[in-house]
Amino acid sequence: MPKNSMKKIFAMYGASVLAIALGFLVSVFNSRILGPEKFGDFKFIQTVGIFIASLVSVGFFISLTRLLAINNEKIKEQKIIGLFVIIFGIVSVIGMILMFCFAYIEPYFFKHGIDSKFKIFFFIVPVIIGLAALKEVLKGMHRIYALAFLGFMPALVYLIIIYPLSKLITIEIDQVLMASYGVGLIIVAYHLIKLKPGFGIKKFLFKRLLAENRQNGRPIYFGSLAGVATQHIAAFSISYFMDNTQVGYFMLALTICSPLLVIPSVMGTIFFKEFTTIQNIPKKVFSFSVVSTLAALVIFYSFIEKIIITFYTEDYLVVADISKYLIIAFIFHGLGDLINRFLGAKGKGKLLRNAAYLVGIINVLGYTVLVKLFDLNGAIITKVLASGGYMIVMCVYYFNFIKKNKIREV
Repeated sequence: MPKNSMKKIFAMYGASVLAIALGFLVSVFNSRILGPEKFGDFKFIQTVGIFIASLVSVGFFISLTRLLAINNEKIKEQKIIGLFVIIFGIVSVIGMILMFCFAYIEPYFFKHGIDSKFKIFFFIVPVIIGLAALKEVLKGMHRIYALAFLGFMPALVYLIIIYPLSKLITIEIDQVLMASYGVGLIIVAYHLIKLKPGFGIKKFLFKRLLAENRQNGRPIYFGSLAGVATQHIAAFSISYFMDNTQVGYFMLALTICSPLLVIPSVMGTIFFKEFTTIQNIPKKVFSFSVVSTLAALVIFYSFIEKIIITFYTEDYLVVADISKYLIIAFIFHGLGDLINRFLGAKGKGKLLRNAAYLVGIINVLGYTVLVKLFDLNGAIITKVLASGGYMIVMCVYYFNFIKKNKIREV
């Protein structure tokens, strides 16, 4: 493995570990300061924002990422960034309108008395879109160090602001949302300016983007809509059939389990640009991802209950039981994501879309029928089944891709 790649791997892993630690502190602070019920309301509002953000991009950010990955001209790169800024502005406006409209739907279906929050904090949608899109764009530009900083800066700045503030005033949902997403808005704006977008965009670049989006971005978007957006149905169904306190428990368990996605995900990010030119995933990358993930799993099972009691208090002890089962889903999903990055770099958007359709079908059925029948247990079963199915399909597509390439070489 080249020395430069090793430096970037260590930088990404270091930043990822820091991001995990800071994310952990954020979840501890928010859960303690708000309590189970209000923390559940906060996670519900956040989930609605994420769900809307996932609806509006239509695959363009994925397409722009690949255009940047295969581009070798500095001038063209700046114009692609300019195109990214324009599209980001358009989808952000649409997302904010949808968030504002949800305020009028919430009282009829969920009746938690938080409809006014959606009218005030509709601006969280462009922040969610911006942070996610910037991670994709920086990955395509292979700006690994900037990507590493982006991973942990929002949480770090949020804690620097909110913790001292909590010593002076009573912190409610409004302050948590304002501080976390206000910080995010500033960070997104800073990166957009730093990327120095060029707006002298010629017609051929629009056509290139549309062609890439038709071939790769849009299929991945529809797949993401099926596979990722449908995950958020869990929060809606748990809120509808149960209450937002249970939403908080389930979402907190997802947060606690998510670090196991980091190991294979970082490897996929580091090698994304290289994946566009090599014929298969290096064995060392696979081996490192699997061994590291299994080691992390042993540590997780050994300390999860102590961590919950020590940091979140016994009020959240149920989260430990949920996490012990959900962690299996995250192992499956993380390993599937590594293959996803490879196939995505190869422009195999339709394969990724098809895999996501399977996940989406399981999510829709599970998060409605199984949650209604088995409450939180139904949500846990759904997550494990969906992630397991995702990993299996990714493996099948990968080995088929390798087999076809060998046949062509012969």
